[in-house]
Amino acid sequence: MSTSAFQSGVRFTIDKTTYELMRKIEDEIWQAEELKTKRVHEFSIQSLLELYASEQLKFTTIESTPNVTPQFHVHYSLQEWEIAKLRRIYVLKIIDLPSNRELVKSITQATWEKIKQPAKAPGSTAVIRWKNRYLQSGKDIRSLIDRNQLKGNSIPRYDAETINFVTKAIEKKYLSLERGTIESTLDFAKILVIHENKLRPKELQLRMPSRSLVKHSIEKIDAFDSYCARHGRTAATKKFRTVLGHRTTNAPLERAEIDHTPLDLFVVDDKTRLPLGRPWLTVCIDDYTRCILGIHIGFEPPSYLTVSKCLRQAFLPKANLNADFPNIKNAWNAHGVMGQLVVDNGLEFHSNSLENACYSLGMEIHYAPRKVAWFKGKIERFQGSLNRAISHGNPGTTFSNIFEKDDYNPSKHAVISYSILKEIVHTWIVDVYHQKPHGITKMPPAAMWQNSIAPEDILVPDDIAMLDAILGRSEQRQLTHKGIELYGLFYNSAELTSLRRKHGDKLSVEIRIDTSDLGQIIVLSPFGNEIYKASALDAAYAKNLSKWQHDVCKRFAAIELQKFTPDSWLEAKYQIAKLIDEEFMHKKQKTRTKVARYKGDALANKKEMATTTTSIEHTPAPITLNQSNESLLEPLPADTQLEVPIKKKRFIFQHRDRSPQSIHNELNEDSTND
Repeated sequence: MSTSAFQSGVRFTIDKTTYELMRKIEDEIWQAEELKTKRVHEFSIQSLLELYASEQLKFTTIESTPNVTPQFHVHYSLQEWEIAKLRRIYVLKIIDLPSNRELVKSITQATWEKIKQPAKAPGSTAVIRWKNRYLQSGKDIRSLIDRNQLKGNSIPRYDAETINFVTKAIEKKYLSLERGTIESTLDFAKILVIHENKLRPKELQLRMPSRSLVKHSIEKIDAFDSYCARHGRTAATKKFRTVLGHRTTNAPLERAEIDHTPLDLFVVDDKTRLPLGRPWLTVCIDDYTRCILGIHIGFEPPSYLTVSKCLRQAFLPKANLNADFPNIKNAWNAHGVMGQLVVDNGLEFHSNSLENACYSLGMEIHYAPRKVAWFKGKIERFQGSLNRAISHGNPGTTFSNIFEKDDYNPSKHAVISYSILKEIVHTWIVDVYHQKPHGITKMPPAAMWQNSIAPEDILVPDDIAMLDAILGRSEQRQLTHKGIELYGLFYNSAELTSLRRKHGDKLSVEIRIDTSDLGQIIVLSPFGNEIYKASALDAAYAKNLSKWQHDVCKRFAAIELQKFTPDSWLEAKYQIAKLIDEEFMHKKQKTRTKVARYKGDALANKKEMATTTTSIEHTPAPITLNQSNESLLEPLPADTQLEVPIKKKRFIFQHRDRSPQSIHNELNEDSTND
């Protein structure tokens, strides 16, 4: 996935109309020309950013241009990624040097002697070719992956007449209710060619078709149409049925740092006003301007989910800031794809998903050495400043040092709710921190950003939907008429039905998951670069439900309700919501913190999980959350399998005498009883 910026020559599409930016006539006004009509329009930078943030504007690239073979895909094998990373090392060694073969050869050889990979040092011609592809793609690492699907002879081997005869043979023999085989279809095609050759001179004889030609021609036919012709429309409709009724830097964005920290502040529940615990804050800061690019606040412990949420906000313009927080006075202009991302050695930063996402956007990942906090000192200092400004001195503070607490109990003095905390943090960043002169730069970060970078120099992802696919967690699944099964839930859509009808009734696909919301998944087409969104059939249960919450519901249903069906998960969800609303006020602080994580973003949106009661036909008996079932809110281990307990029948072996005398005695007893 490449990146683009609003600058001269860039093309984008709005409402199926493609434009090309021509010139900047004022500081904030661009002229754009329609490609078809050559009509000139004027757009402001703000309107372009708003259209992009709302996914109405998409940058036009080779990947999105119709009738052009997709250049890159979203998903590649692990081996292909490793090869691309290795090639990238050689490219970076010569990226700023002229493409001189002798120079490249010497540098390549020196690099190979250090890393000894691959088995043989690559040639200078290959390295130069990798460099050119890497630069032309906007430093997208996927350009270094071999595109074997484009290899081969592009000139047809057979005349058009031969191909027409093969098509007739397929229609006559293969696409018939008699269900002819490939061999019988090939034989019929050969007969047609032989009859034609009898009428042609020797110099114009047609080439005899091969089995591979017939097979490849059949494979181009849509799976639904082929099955319909061979088995009938009724059988085809049944086979392809689908279930849809279920519920040091020199410029901005050159380098950025990201890290997590728990806030030194106890937060209370919006409804009950009881203390929940300390939320986690994930922050990404621009190294040059000290502007904050993105944040994420929640009770989810540091993970790839929190990192991806923070990076997504960092990449995209904050067009909806005033709608979410009307009291904020200033704009939050800092956004874009950074060149380098500095991280520590936390497990959440050592993942293939993060590497693939960053490398796909042309970003470098720099890992800080162990116990060297100053390697990313800017983010460390900002987190300290934010904690002192937001947490310390306010009711509910936990202090940064345990010896400073004395007799102060933060859980008893906490008054700030979760939703208010999010507004306070955003307001402090935008209206205080960004507007106050920085101690090092001597300029406010917002003014530093405004004066050091132009909007047309800010790189953003071409397609937000594809960005979500890249940042999502990857898994392999089977697509059938039931849809895609994930964690016991099923997902399907009309687009997936069309995909199956075209390529087959059962397909192996790769999906991308946002583990904070199981209501929807992203499906990657195995036959191109298309992506599809599929919603959970049981939407009343899965919408806005995280995977951690789903595991809690499944465990609750298995242990407390003794049920193992999706309906029981919905019932468990209702029961847990009832426990949260009515009884967790009597529990200890540890339980409340788990409840806060279970509620998640519902605390900010003030959505009550008890709204799912409309989908339950009966009201279960209330369950008390006691010491024995507090563990239900513990996360399930990754390898845990919930199995339905089966009552085993006990069979007692009985010996029966089958001798002639015994049988005679039994018959006599029966006659006597009669």
